[in-house]
Amino acid sequence: MNELESAQAQEVMESWFRQVTTPGSRLLSHGVVPKIEPKFVSCNFEEKTVTLSFDVLEWELNPQNVIHGGIIATAFDTTLGLLCHYFTKPQVVITVSLNTTYHKPIFMGDAFYIKAKMEFQGGSLCNITGDAWTQNNSVLAASATAVFKALREMQHNPLV
Repeated sequence: MNELESAQAQEVMESWFRQVTTPGSRLLSHGVVPKIEPKFVSCNFEEKTVTLSFDVLEWELNPQNVIHGGIIATAFDTTLGLLCHYFTKPQVVITVSLNTTYHKPIFMGDAFYIKAKMEFQGGSLCNITGDAWTQNNSVLAASATAVFKALREMQHNPLV
């Protein structure tokens, strides 16, 4: 890929992620994803990465007053899944497995970022890793690995 093609691919990727994370998009129209309010931060076409941010919201807290681990897992599933969807589009993708490791708590009033990286893209399966870190102290808070499957036989695509 030459420099011009690479720049165009980067621009298309940025545009796609901005579109799907804009309030009112199909992704943010129903279900759990709009409730966690993902925001596009950056992406890199050549490195096959995307970074989204999430504010810690009061309803997401567990009894210890830190973000519930299930919310962090949902944010990983969303971020990593969107990266898979981008590179396999226009296919529907489903989560085959998601392994999340929690390193540090994330507190109310903070935000966290998730950077996802496509590690392998096969015919129908994608392996993706992700790291989450906090805005306030830039500490690695959690990490995840996931496998997604592109369902090529399905015609319905909720994101396009």
